Amino acid sequence: MKQGVKALRRTACVRLAAIAAVAGLGVAGAQPPTTATAPIAVQGSGPYYRLALPLGIYAHAAYGDLRDLRVRNAAGNAVPYAWLRNEAAAPHFTSKEVPIFALPATAPGTADSAEDASLGFRVRPDGSLALARKPARKPAEAAQWLIDASQLKGGLLQARFEVAPEARGLFAFRLEASDDLRHWQPVGGEEQLIRLAHAGQTIERLAVDLRGVHARFLRLRWSDPKNGAPLTGVAIDSVQEVEPVAPLQWTGALKPERCGTDHCDYALPRGLPVESLRVDLADVNTLAQVGISGLLAATPAAAEPAYVPRNPLYALRHQQRRPAPAASNPGEVPLLDTVVYRLAQGAGEARSPLLALDGRSYSHLRLRTAGPVSVLGPAPPAIAVGATPRTLVFLAQGAAPFSLTWKAAPEKNVVQGSSPGGALPLATLLPGYSPSKPVVAGEASVTLPPAPVAAVEAVVAAAAQLPIPVQPDPFRKWWLWGALGVGLLLLAGMAWSLFASLRKDRALAD
Repeated sequence: MKQGVKALRRTACVRLAAIAAVAGLGVAGAQPPTTATAPIAVQGSGPYYRLALPLGIYAHAAYGDLRDLRVRNAAGNAVPYAWLRNEAAAPHFTSKEVPIFALPATAPGTADSAEDASLGFRVRPDGSLALARKPARKPAEAAQWLIDASQLKGGLLQARFEVAPEARGLFAFRLEASDDLRHWQPVGGEEQLIRLAHAGQTIERLAVDLRGVHARFLRLRWSDPKNGAPLTGVAIDSVQEVEPVAPLQWTGALKPERCGTDHCDYALPRGLPVESLRVDLADVNTLAQVGISGLLAATPAAAEPAYVPRNPLYALRHQQRRPAPAASNPGEVPLLDTVVYRLAQGAGEARSPLLALDGRSYSHLRLRTAGPVSVLGPAPPAIAVGATPRTLVFLAQGAAPFSLTWKAAPEKNVVQGSSPGGALPLATLLPGYSPSKPVVAGEASVTLPPAPVAAVEAVVAAAAQLPIPVQPDPFRKWWLWGALGVGLLLLAGMAWSLFASLRKDRALAD
């Protein structure tokens, strides 16, 4: 009989353990793995490799400053690495008027190289161009233009065009780049010069982003040669940077998280540096004056590094000075005031250009309108954010293959930088490093896994850090408390039933 009682006790204990395990699964199942990994592919002989991180890393990593990233070898040991550009010499900006030449249209059936060879240019001793003979066409009749940027150094940031004062309309064109006037490569897609009058306002867009291209010459071709703007001058802004800059990457379309009477707020991935902004208005023939500002998290996860504008266009336009926060709201940082528009023009549309921002990370971006938010159209616009990927250089210490690892969830009570294998200063990683010289390293790339579901939750959770009160939904609150209470009652009832059965069995045994 005693053996039967012991068996019943063991059964009751097993049942209670099973209940506790089932209850714990709901919590344990919601926890992501502590670390995640992605393979790194390398090219070159090393021993150092340069790795530009995809923009999607911010959707994976638990910390916006990426402080828990590690590069590991085949044995799983962390290898030394350092962030690039943080310690490099400051970029040097140049703005200069450049020579332009009016050219006729390419003859049908004529190759570009043959046409270029017949232009009759001569090269001056300083490398600039001059026409060997008088141009055959007047500037107002030019179907294409040659822009001589041979005297500029570094990457070309933007071209600022001057057109005749009487010019009005939308002038579509494409740009190409060359170093020898024979082999041309496209620079972006179709662009537009715009000078329009709409609703009592004048819209003018005469600057075009050149995406940091390195080239001696540019060629502008009007999409409709009969509808080209009469150019009177071109100025180009360029920048010389010690370290090469990875191409800009873009997020997907971001919808507003909420809109007030005169603004809309857009949640951003945690830690994403905001360098460029595209505003996609929902309806045609919409124009609005807006102010763009960034909202800082009320409780930042860690102290930010020294502020340095990462977008060279923003740094150039704002003289590398940080804008002062609005006095009425210390958590809101004003970035720029501009006009956004989407207007029908003939067979196409005129859209507001990309907007250069400072490259700092914010929890939200705010679009504030001069009037009611309805001036943005029947539906709030979507936005897309562009950023330059962060780049690191690592030492190929140990055997390949190498991998990138990061925390998939933040850890509690962990001091920043306390775990081994964190980023080193460049001077420590590279003996003899000079900020005025580029780092010599092979190229590396990483393939990230699909974005985890937790990334969506992280964007939503960023709203809780805003210094803006949000009214909770009372129905949702009581529903959650009710569900929790029912679950606890069920667990208590099951435990009581088991203990009652155990006492009954013991009484029968006695």
